[in-house]
Amino acid sequence: MRIGVGYLLQETNTFSPVETRWEDFGLVEGGEVIDRWRGTETEIGGFFDVLEGAGHEAVPLFAGWAMTAGNLSSATFERLTSMIGERFEEAQPLDALLIALHGSMSAHGVDDCDGQIIEMARQNLGDKTIVVTLDLHANLTTKMVHSSNAIVSYQTYPHVDMYSTGVSAAELLLRSLKEEVRLVSCFKKLPLIVGPENMQTTNGPMEEVFNVGYMARKRGEVLTVSAFGVQPWLDVGEMGCATLAVSDKSLELADNCATDMAHHFWNLREKFTIPLLRPREAVTLAASEDRGPVVLAEISDAPTAGAPGDSAELLLPLEQYAPDRTALIWIRDPMVVMQAIAVGVGGKLRTAIGGGFDKTNHTPVLFDGAVCSVTDGQFRFTGNYNKGMLNNMGTTVVLKSKKTTIVVTEAPANMISPDVYFSQGLDPQDYHIVVVKSCNSFRSEYKFSSRVILVDTPGISPANLRGLPYERVPRPIYPLDPM
Repeated sequence: MRIGVGYLLQETNTFSPVETRWEDFGLVEGGEVIDRWRGTETEIGGFFDVLEGAGHEAVPLFAGWAMTAGNLSSATFERLTSMIGERFEEAQPLDALLIALHGSMSAHGVDDCDGQIIEMARQNLGDKTIVVTLDLHANLTTKMVHSSNAIVSYQTYPHVDMYSTGVSAAELLLRSLKEEVRLVSCFKKLPLIVGPENMQTTNGPMEEVFNVGYMARKRGEVLTVSAFGVQPWLDVGEMGCATLAVSDKSLELADNCATDMAHHFWNLREKFTIPLLRPREAVTLAASEDRGPVVLAEISDAPTAGAPGDSAELLLPLEQYAPDRTALIWIRDPMVVMQAIAVGVGGKLRTAIGGGFDKTNHTPVLFDGAVCSVTDGQFRFTGNYNKGMLNNMGTTVVLKSKKTTIVVTEAPANMISPDVYFSQGLDPQDYHIVVVKSCNSFRSEYKFSSRVILVDTPGISPANLRGLPYERVPRPIYPLDPM
């Protein structure tokens, strides 16, 4: 059979001042998709392995991935949908489709970009089977569910199961094509937004929600289950957490499972909130630890949550409250990169750093030190997260001031992985304090840390959701309203 394969991921933070552009996706089409993505431990890597292993033709349509940022421009989304439509038409005839999306992509004027893409696929494929994979933080919508035959989400957070999610989706598709199962889906939407800081699936409330679904699957009532924590920095109309179950033929069994999971999700809502420390307290505590590295997680400026990564909020506390401890930090500042290149490796640099994008929450901090290195900022992930996938931070410089080493990049860096630091010849294990701008996913990659401290700094991906200027989410919704 000829089975279409697509991959297009972007997670939108509608509060971000940085618009997502066409070039951010690094899109490839046709045969280039295989060249770049086969062999990677991603959803599309799983698609290729299962389909080709079963003797089917995997027809590569398109593949692209963009860092979390603000809304796509209208022109960018129009260009994307035009490209996708052309690829669907050129690839016909197709017997089925596997497509990997994030599930929280939004554009100016279009809340549900992923739902619209799935709907386009349905219009092109008619009644052919469509199976979709989504991130656990997708904002599941009616259009997504109604336009597909089945949706399979990541089952882990931190996300370490992209490849196995792709494998599961492809195997489910093949079972459907062999008529071993008839896919029936049911989902439940909740008036609920929760932060990701305590959403890990290895323990805590999210593990409990998934376990309800797993019990139904173990009893043979459903084929697959999903719980969508939704990324909370999304101000759109059909917003909120959701649960979903896919059964063989039985809408009643799928409905029962999705409903049970939703009840548990709601009842556990308060357990998703955990305390954070202010910068002075966090740095002082980290400095007091006998051994490192101690990870300071700066959630509010996490690029994978849509923040620009330009916060230098921890530089002064590190100098003031941990002057004798070595520290490693990443900051996005294209102007400082240019200045460092002009000075040259080994030269001295005195400049203001940070606060170049999110001027509401971040202010520049004086840097006075040396330029240690300049690189192109490209590397491939080597750990549990998207192993083999290419990441590009743009031109990157390493600066050093007293006991603090700073990696400064042109483009946002995926701070989930220590490869951001490894790629510059820096080993986080050599430092007492390491700043990681990530909400939770870093935990699978920084297992060598001696301690993790969550830091409360200002930014556009904060843990305190009540302080964000939501205007379009359905109300009432927890925790914005008393329920």
